[in-house]
Amino acid sequence: MAMPVGLSPTDAGETVMGSPSNRFGDETVRSVLRNRIRLISESQEDGGTDPQVLRSMTTLRRKSSMVAEVQEAIQDVTDEVGQFFPLFPMALVYGFTAVWLVVRLTIYAALITPAALKYVYAYFFDNRIIHRVRYGPNRRNFLDIYLPPEATAAQARGAQKLPVVIGVMGGAWVMGHRSWNTQFGMRLLDAGVILVAVDYRNYPIGQVPDMVEDVGRAIAWVRANIKTFGGDVNNMVLHAQSAGAHLSAMLMIEHGLLSATGDCEQDDCSSVKGLKGVVLVSGPYDLEAMQPHLVARGLNAKMLSILTVDGDLAACSPTLLLESDEWKEHGKKAAENLPPIYLFHGTTDKAVPSWSSVRFAKKLQDVGVKDVTLDIRQDCTHTLPIIEGPMRGKHDMQVELVLPFLLGKQKAKERLAKLPKRPSSMPEFIVKIAEWIMPY
Repeated sequence: MAMPVGLSPTDAGETVMGSPSNRFGDETVRSVLRNRIRLISESQEDGGTDPQVLRSMTTLRRKSSMVAEVQEAIQDVTDEVGQFFPLFPMALVYGFTAVWLVVRLTIYAALITPAALKYVYAYFFDNRIIHRVRYGPNRRNFLDIYLPPEATAAQARGAQKLPVVIGVMGGAWVMGHRSWNTQFGMRLLDAGVILVAVDYRNYPIGQVPDMVEDVGRAIAWVRANIKTFGGDVNNMVLHAQSAGAHLSAMLMIEHGLLSATGDCEQDDCSSVKGLKGVVLVSGPYDLEAMQPHLVARGLNAKMLSILTVDGDLAACSPTLLLESDEWKEHGKKAAENLPPIYLFHGTTDKAVPSWSSVRFAKKLQDVGVKDVTLDIRQDCTHTLPIIEGPMRGKHDMQVELVLPFLLGKQKAKERLAKLPKRPSSMPEFIVKIAEWIMPY
């Protein structure tokens, strides 16, 4: 039976695979993930680089020529294309619907390209952005750092440090690039906030445990090094969207459990606990429950299974991890180790229905996580907060979500009021056409 968008599997009469008693089996996926997270603290003791070297690197990167920046950008694009091509045969296997979604996404990208060009230029040539800083040993283990003018003074010894946002983009686990945070980063520069935009391995280069490991390594790197760039390690927020929100939620829960069981290094455990907040936007938190939704849209549910180890969706689902025997045993203490959690979702999200966040929020509250906020926005799509809203010049949803955690509600309101107004970058009728074509 097709599941209407916005309904949970049980609301739609769907049967969710497995049960709490048998979902996790031999926990192969979780064992792999645990070992990956433990390795982070063993190999990332002080960020892997002396702070003075990082400061010198910052200066050198600022002095790099436009040609060098373009060369780096071309290398990034080459890597992305090299990853993406193997997915085309898969799309053909999954049928016409998958191909049609790709076509619609391509048309959408063409429509918004004129508005996006200013951000493309800014990403390549704005000297406030430090590109391709390596945070780990794996492919795509790079991050970009957006430094507002105030960061120069903040780098001095004893100076007041700047608030920091760690940005983890989405991309359905198979595409995406840290440059997708450019619009967000440029707006945070206006607000005097540092953004660290993180890349992670996509499928088929990596599966969910690899991706979660990468996000964990990136956060550990930021904690170890952001002071060098003028950032306040005690005033950081993690902002993640779509697939990035799923991976961040996975990392958060695993960190909570590892900390509760005393099974990770103290510095590594604190890398998530020490965050001022975790803002998760439009994330799929129950991969088992997402399968009927994919089928209802004409897609093959195996698209999710290939992302996991041995197709174990439950072990890669944050909502279902809260039903595991380990959480039942250690959940009370683990819940105390989680930072404040803010779940944002739109009611007209076609890619990930809003019930994903509703169910995750309820489950978090049911198991004892005290600081959970659920924000369900009417008539908000999957991409409105990050693309169409900013293009219209009317919305700063991402900035509005993170600033209260960093500055407090009143100061955040004052800072938002001082931001320069952004003009609309596209005619409204083109934006509406793009929204209509956008498959997500």
